[in-house]
Amino acid sequence: PPLSSPCPVIVVMKMIAHPLANLLLPFIASFLAGLINPAHAQQCSDVCPPLTMEGNPVPSLCVGDPSPDGYASKTYKVCHPSPLDVPTTPSSFSLNDFREPGRVTVLANYYIGCNAGRRESGVFAHVGQRYYDKYPDRVVFITSLKGGSTCGQWANIYQRDAERMYKGIERPREMPLSVNDLNYEIRDDYFTTPFGHPSYVVLDGNLTVRAKFAGPCCPEEYGCPNDIALTLDGRLSGILDGILAETGGKEKD
Repeated sequence: PPLSSPCPVIVVMKMIAHPLANLLLPFIASFLAGLINPAHAQQCSDVCPPLTMEGNPVPSLCVGDPSPDGYASKTYKVCHPSPLDVPTTPSSFSLNDFREPGRVTVLANYYIGCNAGRRESGVFAHVGQRYYDKYPDRVVFITSLKGGSTCGQWANIYQRDAERMYKGIERPREMPLSVNDLNYEIRDDYFTTPFGHPSYVVLDGNLTVRAKFAGPCCPEEYGCPNDIALTLDGRLSGILDGILAETGGKEKD
């Protein structure tokens, strides 16, 4: 993870073999994060291009920029859900597969070891499933995973959290499509370091960046409460509704 995020500090502190490490971790991590993140560090800002710790901009895709064909033509293997369980799941895809007027593609940038992303993943999955149910031919949500674990374990986390946060609603099934971004391609193409994480990019049918922002739990690494995590729902919904309305698409009957 980039040093402009609190997560790498936490990962380092978790490796300290001391009986008081878990108790002291929140305080030490907060102190160290302040030391390594001067005033101009990107942190959880939506500033794009993102800024280094010295305040210098880093070239990056920002709102209004089209996806270069070199990015859009890359092929990614879907690791969850399995086509055996969900027949509509493609075994692989490129973003060019979703280049079509009226479509919307939403990318999520997560590190499995970062609690902030885990807290938001259930909201992201629920919103993705909800919009897929309404617009199955127009909306796709994609999760870019890094940092260990497996797609199955990650899916268990976001499906369980979605059920807990949206009581009485069935757990997400078709969405999101999860990709093991082990080579950091999606991250480097669309969330160029030091842009914060968890973070999101929304692409329209031309694969132009329409929105790019850090998630609400980004500054809340420890114990991001449900009411904060759930604000992601409103932000994503507002963006998607606006883009979908531009082409007057109808919901699924």
